[in-house]
Amino acid sequence: MFHEFIFYCRELESFLYRNQIQEFKEGDHDSYFAEEMLRYIQTESLKIPQSEKQKYPDLPWDKIDNLWQKDLARAYDYIDLKMLYYICAYEIPKITKTIKLN
Repeated sequence: MFHEFIFYCRELESFLYRNQIQEFKEGDHDSYFAEEMLRYIQTESLKIPQSEKQKYPDLPWDKIDNLWQKDLARAYDYIDLKMLYYICAYEIPKITKTIKLN
């Protein structure tokens, strides 16, 4: 149930680490990739039943399910790149550390 969700989280985390990304820049392919990975994470999160999500109450499920829209989208077709980086570099690792899969 969580496997695809965690897979995309780990892929995004690994992408930042592997490419030593410290920030996203406007028009950069890295930020586009990160944004797309967050969409996949959101899609997989929406497939997880609430009963399973309740097992991990410390995770920001509302934010994940809404793609951090209140945090990321600052205007039409504009993504807050600093917030995008923060989510990818700090929030996603919290998820992978919290949810341990066999």
